[in-house]
Amino acid sequence: MPVQAINGRCLKSGYQLPLQRRIIYSLAYIILLSVGVSFATSSLAQSGGQATLILKVTGLRSEKGQVKIAVFNSSEKWLGEQPIYSSTINVDNQTVTWRINDVPYGDYSVAVFHDENSNGKMDKNVLGIPLEPYGFSNNVKITFGPPKWEEAKFTVKGSTAEVSIGVK
Repeated sequence: MPVQAINGRCLKSGYQLPLQRRIIYSLAYIILLSVGVSFATSSLAQSGGQATLILKVTGLRSEKGQVKIAVFNSSEKWLGEQPIYSSTINVDNQTVTWRINDVPYGDYSVAVFHDENSNGKMDKNVLGIPLEPYGFSNNVKITFGPPKWEEAKFTVKGSTAEVSIGVK
């Protein structure tokens, strides 16, 4: 059974810590508590901020159709069915800009494609190669298969993050 103490007095034996030790323990406790609060506050300030993300899609080969955008915030969700943000924007220019407010600081990756015929899907040939322009954050060059999360990842911090993606 653990020994309990109130005001420095052991309830089981009646022993009382000397005043100096009680003061030292109290000061140590206060210092450790304040250091912990300081670290927690600085950590929250770094990770708890929000920014505006401005995404610019360039290189559209026509001024028709839609641009489909998907923003992901983890490698586990990367290129899956549940992006953290997504949008479909009608194309009326060879450049499309999308703005998202209140984006929490952190790491993100973006995938876009130009759905030129507005059928809601990426058209592919018989080999599975995309027929419509597409691109990824960091303008990752595609060789065989989609890029890895780490290649397309960028960090949002500060008041505004601007990302430009050229589709090909």
